[in-house]
Amino acid sequence: MPKHVYIPSGICIAVTTLWLGVCSSPVGADFVYTVQPGDHPWNLAQRYLNNPALAQPLRQRNHIPDDRHIPPGTQLRIPQQWLKLESAQVRLLATVGDTRLVQGSNPARPGVVGELLQAPVNLQTGPTGSASLQFADGSRVLVRRDSELQLRTSQHRPLGNASIIELALLQGSLENQVTPIGASGGRFEIRSPAAVAAVRGTQFRVYASADSLRTEVVEGAVKVANASGQVTAQASQGSLTQTGQAPTAPQPLLPAPLLADVPERIERLPIDWPLPAVAGASSYRTQLAQDAQFLAAVSDEVAPAPRIRARDVEDGSYVVRVRAIDAQGLEGLSAQRTLVVHARPEPPLLIAPAPDAATTAARPSFQWTVAEPSRTYRIQISAKDASTPLDDQVVTSTAQALQDLQPGLYQWRVAAIDPAKGQGPWGDAQPFRRVLPGPGVDIPPAKDGSLTLRWTAQPQTARYRLQVARDAEFTTPLTDEATDTAQFSLHDLAPGPHFVRVQATGSDGYTGPWGSTQSFTVPPPDPQYWRALLLLLPLAALL
Repeated sequence: MPKHVYIPSGICIAVTTLWLGVCSSPVGADFVYTVQPGDHPWNLAQRYLNNPALAQPLRQRNHIPDDRHIPPGTQLRIPQQWLKLESAQVRLLATVGDTRLVQGSNPARPGVVGELLQAPVNLQTGPTGSASLQFADGSRVLVRRDSELQLRTSQHRPLGNASIIELALLQGSLENQVTPIGASGGRFEIRSPAAVAAVRGTQFRVYASADSLRTEVVEGAVKVANASGQVTAQASQGSLTQTGQAPTAPQPLLPAPLLADVPERIERLPIDWPLPAVAGASSYRTQLAQDAQFLAAVSDEVAPAPRIRARDVEDGSYVVRVRAIDAQGLEGLSAQRTLVVHARPEPPLLIAPAPDAATTAARPSFQWTVAEPSRTYRIQISAKDASTPLDDQVVTSTAQALQDLQPGLYQWRVAAIDPAKGQGPWGDAQPFRRVLPGPGVDIPPAKDGSLTLRWTAQPQTARYRLQVARDAEFTTPLTDEATDTAQFSLHDLAPGPHFVRVQATGSDGYTGPWGSTQSFTVPPPDPQYWRALLLLLPLAALL
């Protein structure tokens, strides 16, 4: 391997909103090459220079006395502009969603994973799009949603094995992992209308709009420069550049959010999970990818509250990455972990018993929505807050409890079973109550307008409510009384038909349904009673 070193002769910071005045390899910078056995000006020019005729100027510049032999270890200074550059293809490593390529005047077309791109070419992503590019030196760029990136230059320089990569971010955002350039003299630059970001090996993010550039450095360092000034942001720092203004002084990025309370398995979509707030954060970005390298984001969402949010994604294993965003829009350090989404087939909607409904049936029936005829359903019935189900069965549509349920609180839940995917997640458990019907009343014959009603005492009952009326609708009850015993006496009832019903209130305060409406008839008074009453009328008139 040839030994070499890159000697810069200056720093270029000129850039304008018209993409003019940019220089990254300053004129006059020399590449120093250490001569290997067998090297001479002619074969060096043939292998490494852009014109074999430069062999003689190379000899003259470095005062080489013998054009057929150079002592090994000799250091030759070679102007940068003499070095041979070869076009280097770029691989479209991954795509998700709406991703398009535009080459020259050709119409936009979808990107194909694995295809090789030749500069110049534009890569565009829509609201659900994301893509990764891989360069010859191993560097990778993740193009986030709603972005347009122009691949302007991708070249390889044989001498020094250097890569020359020049990108133009017209809008949107990139996440970059750049292979260290070391002493090769290569360069990796991202241009925007507001500034240029130049690196020599690092991990960093950039976001470009028509008049600004945000730069966030994760590892290494990034020089951000325009015609008004330059700064170098180090690891865990960010800088904001407005068109026509110097980049702001680097400032610390927000720390990574805490993900310890995020479950490893998500069974509901869309994902909306709370996070501990990060001090100084105004919003939060959540990204999901299918691989640890984060080659493409299958979901990329920003939420104003401290929450993990993700749109509708397929079932599977993901890597989730979350960052806090400050008031200037600079995104902080990332928190990352694995996540399993298991949300399909989706559980059905529960119909009956309705939430908190009461049923008097000892073996109630259960009903839910049916999405596809090919699916079966698993239903579980359990006592409220119990961990072990009382009933667990697989059915095609509706179900009925397999055993009598004692009075009390219960809950039920259903999961769909797909023939191909198997059982999906459980739906939310829905509570219901099994209650005894209202007590039936034992009605003895009325005597002289009086009678005592009795009914069977129900377990765990605190009190009863009794109503007596002349109509079956109980529009205007003659009696509406509460009692803690299973009987009640009535007096001074007028002759004629009457209606009665009773309901029970349990010791937990729950009032059950009315018992069935029963009727009784109060007979008219005995005739002897009326004759005695008539004899008393004259005495009453004298009083």
